[in-house]
Amino acid sequence: MLRLMIQTLKVAAIVVLTLAILFTAQRALFHYLNVASASDSQPVTFVVSDNESVNSVSDRLQSAGLIRSSTYFKLKMRLSNADSKLKAGRFTLRKGMSVNQVIDALTTADAVQVVTIRFQEGWRTEQYAEALVQAGLIQTTDQFMSAAQTGTWKYNFLASRPSNTSLEGFLFPDTYQFRADATPDDIINTMLQDFQTRLPAADQAKAQALGLNLYQVMTIASIVEREAAVPEERPIIASVYYNRIKQTMPLQADPTVQYAVGKSGDWWPQITTNDLNNQSPYNTYQSPGLPPGPICNPSLASIEAALNPAKTDYLYFVAKGDGSGQHLFAKTYAEHQANIQKVSGNKP
Repeated sequence: MLRLMIQTLKVAAIVVLTLAILFTAQRALFHYLNVASASDSQPVTFVVSDNESVNSVSDRLQSAGLIRSSTYFKLKMRLSNADSKLKAGRFTLRKGMSVNQVIDALTTADAVQVVTIRFQEGWRTEQYAEALVQAGLIQTTDQFMSAAQTGTWKYNFLASRPSNTSLEGFLFPDTYQFRADATPDDIINTMLQDFQTRLPAADQAKAQALGLNLYQVMTIASIVEREAAVPEERPIIASVYYNRIKQTMPLQADPTVQYAVGKSGDWWPQITTNDLNNQSPYNTYQSPGLPPGPICNPSLASIEAALNPAKTDYLYFVAKGDGSGQHLFAKTYAEHQANIQKVSGNKP
């Protein structure tokens, strides 16, 4: 009888030990499958394409070391009815995230990475493209430049824009938040919508009263943007260009020459005498009238100045050169020469 009891206890102990081992092994296996190695805490950008299958995503997650088992991931997706909730986009994941955390990230719209970028007033479109590359939103500047040049954009304010011209001038400078999977077209549409909001149709219509179309006014606004450093001078500088146009005088605007000779690494160079003699439709010392189009993307303040120029008789201006950013304005060439003499002592 005693021997039977001892044997029974041994069997019970073996069963308990076996169950404990199985339970521990199950817990270990669950943890192993559920959490990938956390040895690398750096963020990993993971892109899910449109209409990509769960099978494809799970295999790539395993290859990237973000999960241990694609089979386990697919099982969890199906058990949690998350298959149909998989989002397309670019996501920031980390090794060491649990499978549940990875699933939550890939099935929650808010988890899609958003990139904040600031486009400065007075930047030309090439500078926008370079900023987008630096932010990781596009791979090459050509992607954005091509879209800005050849895309079809159905906005009324672009009606006066000549065909086969870029969107220079209309890509409103602002701080934007773009989804990390945004295309160049998405980015451009957002900026054009911002332009439409910032400049209502009633303001756009003011161009007609000036005897110009909106595209021509935006060209003047872009020059004002590059010339003006003091806000209150913007309408005055705009008036100088309108007065010159009325008198069929060349604009002689340095920024248009800079636009013609600028290049990557130095988009707004100091111009030389040789640059002033350079034959280009953007060289307003050599070519009369307005340049072919805007030379940058101007601020709302410069656009408003171009639509509401001051009433002056000024035909000339020269920078004071004292660090104030202010200019001296003149009605005649003789006055202008006198102003140049005044400021010559301020220049190094």
